[in-house]
Parts: sequence; structure tokens; C-alpha cells
Amino acid sequence: MMRKIEVSPADKPAAIEPGPAPMLQWIDIEQLVVDDSYQRGLQRSNWTAIRRIANGFLWSRFSPVFVAPIEGGKFAIIDGQHRTHAAAICGFEQVPCQVVQMDRQEQAASFATVNGAVTKVTLWNIFKAALTAGAEWAVACDKVCRDADCRLMTSNAPTDAKKAGEIFAIALVRDPVQAGHGASVTLALSGVRRSEFGQDAEAYNNEILKPLIAAVCDRPWLAKAGVDLAPFMDEFDIWAALDRAADFAKRKRREGASGISRYDIAAAEIGEGLDRAFPQRMALPKIGAAA
Repeated sequence: MMRKIEVSPADKPAAIEPGPAPMLQWIDIEQLVVDDSYQRGLQRSNWTAIRRIANGFLWSRFSPVFVAPIEGGKFAIIDGQHRTHAAAICGFEQVPCQVVQMDRQEQAASFATVNGAVTKVTLWNIFKAALTAGAEWAVACDKVCRDADCRLMTSNAPTDAKKAGEIFAIALVRDPVQAGHGASVTLALSGVRRSEFGQDAEAYNNEILKPLIAAVCDRPWLAKAGVDLAPFMDEFDIWAALDRAADFAKRKRREGASGISRYDIAAAEIGEGLDRAFPQRMALPKIGAAA
């Protein structure tokens, strides 16, 4: 879906003094579009930033908009939609642009690369762009979740709008997948998804999944054996384990201990529960084998 640069006349500042214009190639804002398949949507915080740029608009602070030509004589914005919206608010019809020939996949990859180090671009934005670009890590993370009948989300949502099976913690999945524990992540998520416990969206928050995934990844034989974790999730009181872990961490900090993570403590208790429910079967030595 492509959307035009649209602004409200009511947002235009009372006075605009942009300073001298740079000597660059200019493109009509009317010809610039935003590809929502990889670009971030504009939320309230984004519009606050856009209005702030417009209220203090100066060409000396306006870097060229990074664009790529697409069909229909339009140009897709790779980087600079905030600046472009601000220029439109101020009433400018053109902005200076850096034009680079690239296909849509490369556009998404460029967006991820250009914006990866910018703090206002979230990991959801980066994952969305990387997935569109077919980046190996993003495709692998997406598959690991889909194999568990879950979905790794490309944007955040209000708590009351979240649904069971939706995973919002990108790094929680990405890090173990990149470490080679994709099967364990799928096993953990699948166990939650198919349990009664997992019918509630709250079962997929960071508090639950972080220690659970860590405990399962520490026991790779669970994934190799293809165990069913759904009964375990219904029988093991993970909320009580989290409460005990939080209380223990607080007590240790009061005693002067630093670096105590409630997630690590919770993962250890969940791991003990997994060991009891699924004892690892050690390979017996062959008869006649040398001692």
C-alpha cells in the first residue's frame, strides 16, 4: 500500500524562515510516496517530531531525502519521511532528494540499514523492513514463530488489543534463533500456544516467555525428543515461580548483592520443573565397552 504525503493546514507554523536553500536536485512532494510494507507508520509521537521539525524549519538542518524511483513516475521514500512531512506542513512543494536506483527488496534492506542505528526507529520497524527484504534472520524468526502457530509482530499494540499467539518481543526470539536454538524456541512457544494457559494473551508477554525460552534453550534434548510442553504449561505454576524469583532478587539486592536477575532465577526454577517432568535419558554404555 502506498500513501501520499498528506498534512493539515492547521499545523502550519505562523512564521517560517527556512534560510538559504541548498543547491541540490529537487523533487515535487506530490511525487513522493511511502511504502508501508517496510516503512514505519506515523504514530502520535511521530507527528510530535514532525511538528517540531516544522516549527524550527531551516534548510541548513535538512539533509536530502533518500528515495528510489518506482513505477508511475513516483519515488519511494527510504529515509526522510519526517522531514518531508514537515516541509509539506510548511507549504514547500519540493524537497532535495538523493535518488538511487533499486528494487523494492533493496529499498527495504536500505531502510533497515540506514535506520538501524537511529534510536527512534524501533526493532519492530527493523524487523518489518528486514522481513520484506527477505533478510535471513528475519525470515528465520518469522518461521520459528509460525511453526508454533504464533506470529512475530511488526508493530506494538495496546495491552487490551493484544491476542493470544502474538509475540511482540522481537529480540526475545531473534537472539536464541541466531544462537542456533530455533527448534527450542518453537517448542517453547508451541507448548504455550496449545495449552489452556496459552489461551490468554498475557501468556505471551516478556515476563513469561523470557525465562521459559531460556530454560528450554538450556535443554536442547527437549526439542530433539519432540516433547509436548502443553501439559507442563498447564500444571506448572509459572506465575508463582515468577513471584518467588522477584522476591529472591529483591532480598539479595537488599543484602548488597548486585547483578541478580529475576529472569535468571525464574528460568532456573522453570528448568528444574522441566527436568522433573522430562528427565533426560542418558545413553547407556554398550555391553563390553572398555571402562
